[in-house]
Amino acid sequence: MVHQGSKCNFNKLNKDNKYFKDVNDMYKTNSLFFDWSFGSINIRTGKEKSEGARIYMITKEIARKKLLFCSLQEVRYRNNGHKVISLDSGESYVFLWSGRKKRRDAGVGLIIKLCNDIAFDDPDIEDPRLMAINLTINGLKIRLVNAYAPTNCDGSEQQKDLFYRLVKKGCMKQSKHQKLIITGDFNATTSTSLKQCYFDGNTLIDDELCNDNGFRVKNLCREFGLCMTQSYFNHPLEERYTWFSGDNCTKKVLDYVLVEHYVQELIKDCHVDKNSHFESDHRLLITDLCTPKTRKARKKLKKKPHKTKPDIKALQNCEIEKSFATAVTQELKDESKSELSNEKIVNCLLRAADKALPKKNNQLEEMKHGKMMKY
Repeated sequence: MVHQGSKCNFNKLNKDNKYFKDVNDMYKTNSLFFDWSFGSINIRTGKEKSEGARIYMITKEIARKKLLFCSLQEVRYRNNGHKVISLDSGESYVFLWSGRKKRRDAGVGLIIKLCNDIAFDDPDIEDPRLMAINLTINGLKIRLVNAYAPTNCDGSEQQKDLFYRLVKKGCMKQSKHQKLIITGDFNATTSTSLKQCYFDGNTLIDDELCNDNGFRVKNLCREFGLCMTQSYFNHPLEERYTWFSGDNCTKKVLDYVLVEHYVQELIKDCHVDKNSHFESDHRLLITDLCTPKTRKARKKLKKKPHKTKPDIKALQNCEIEKSFATAVTQELKDESKSELSNEKIVNCLLRAADKALPKKNNQLEEMKHGKMMKY
């Protein structure tokens, strides 16, 4: 069945993203852009006798949410395999899974829609806790990694080290212009996922709630330059939790979407869907994107204006050094009304540097951004 991409509704695009504002002004048609979504959830499949009906129900729910693909964790299928699932609506999906040879635990999988909008290869890495595959969605080449990390309590240090070595191996791109997307249940707790803080792997953010798996996820973001997509959008706290205990008293964010900066600019929203029913204690995490389909559309992406950085070498000048010290003192006084954290101290230093230090005057840097100085 040939599936036509859903129309790109520019009125619903993220208002904080300048890229979409510019595109909305330039294009009133959607011929150059493709609106699509993908999901991720820990499904916790149960008895082997009923797993066929369970996967059919899960696929039907994925079709109802109009997802092109969905990453599954804790699938609990044995060995590696695939099968085509045909729904009564006429749509077809392929189900890929990877599990242990004997024990029915861990396991990861992917459900991908069979349509003209998406093409994919066979997974090149299949492990009970990780699957890596190459996708092409309307011209956008994606390296997708689906991960299911050992729990923070039960998993040993050796198991975690082995898992993250496998994740790094799966992140290695297979072709030119490929974009990296990592999804899955990382069993990680970090306060950066509980608020809008724009965590991109480089920004220093005060994290008062972080376990060992949380540190490992953030280190992975730093190493590969990945953005934690949930942290880029403003949602109520109750709509951020992806896992609930049986009595609904304990709530956590355990599932994450990690993407490159280029992909993050194309994401409209990343939210937890409360209306999906998968018979699991996890909730479906949905990511919505609007991606360019052609080279012409990609060229229309507006380049971000280059921000000139303060010249740190100017501190060798005694007068500038005194001016900077005065600015820092004033900034710290303004923040002293509340408790100072590492994040606030760093922000004070950045504001003081922006006020007191001269900007860099690098001619090569200006030429690079099309701003050659005139003498």
